[in-house]
Amino acid sequence: MTKVNTSFLHPFDYYFGLFIRAKQVEGLKPRTIQDHKNHYKYLQQWLVERYPFLSLEELTADHIREYIHYMLKEHQHFEGHPDAYKFNSQVGLSPGTVNIRTKSLKCFLHFLHSEGHLKNNVAERIKLQRVPEDTIESFSKEEIFSLLSAPNQRTYCGFRDYVLMHLLFDTGMRISEVLHLKVDHVNFNNNLIHIPAEQAKNGKARNVPFTQKTGELLATLITENNEQTFEKSSNFIFLSVYGERLQYHQTYNRLKKYGKKVKIQNKRISPHTFRHTFAKIYILNGGDPFTLQKILGHHDLSMVRKYIQMNENDLIEQHEKNSPLAGM
Repeated sequence: MTKVNTSFLHPFDYYFGLFIRAKQVEGLKPRTIQDHKNHYKYLQQWLVERYPFLSLEELTADHIREYIHYMLKEHQHFEGHPDAYKFNSQVGLSPGTVNIRTKSLKCFLHFLHSEGHLKNNVAERIKLQRVPEDTIESFSKEEIFSLLSAPNQRTYCGFRDYVLMHLLFDTGMRISEVLHLKVDHVNFNNNLIHIPAEQAKNGKARNVPFTQKTGELLATLITENNEQTFEKSSNFIFLSVYGERLQYHQTYNRLKKYGKKVKIQNKRISPHTFRHTFAKIYILNGGDPFTLQKILGHHDLSMVRKYIQMNENDLIEQHEKNSPLAGM
């Protein structure tokens, strides 16, 4: 595919502008709006190259299938990058990535049809790709203890990281929610953390319980923050050594460092793995899935099922404990 003149305007651009304005009025989060813009940019580049003058009236499901086929079979990795020739010549995006872009496109097409700009509902004829089920491995209990023992708690950063990991394991909060946690979000009397709607992924506020031990650690970290000689005061709980809110990439790199330190292999050392671990062990310890759904902040149980992935040892252990013949 030749280099695209991205300054070229496509007839679809006007309608996409209407779509974005409507979604902004509906109150979609800025991150979601930006995702739609990014996904449309890829579509626009393809349209400019293949169908520069295609009108909305001429659009068919076959055009969309051709675009999906291009993403799966022809898309050049690092396409558009000035040094693309230095990278491998691998082509084709993963089915998961294609589905993300297709879902955004289907949302755009549904809008056009519902608003009367598109006569036929092309979106309903477009199917998503089959993708392998998410198989994120959770940490074992031994690995949990190893990770919690890895930070040097005699240093500010080490203690902060210990508290952060402890909170992730204890609550299953998303890392974005943890990093945006403020002092006034924590109710130490009831052991509850309030996650405001603007920080929740689904846009709905919720309360997340924590144990007494986690509460004590959070209170100690808040005291440590107040005693540090930061240039600026902050209401956030997890801070860098400069007193600024800790960023995702900093947290991710430090978690990977601890995973390497305790020699955890063949598992992804990421904040999301902590969340999976919380969910699975919560169920294994007797928690009910409906309460877990509320804690995790999911709309329904379908997402909860993806988080609770049992390996063979889990199945054997649970069967031995819960079989009708156990103990007979």
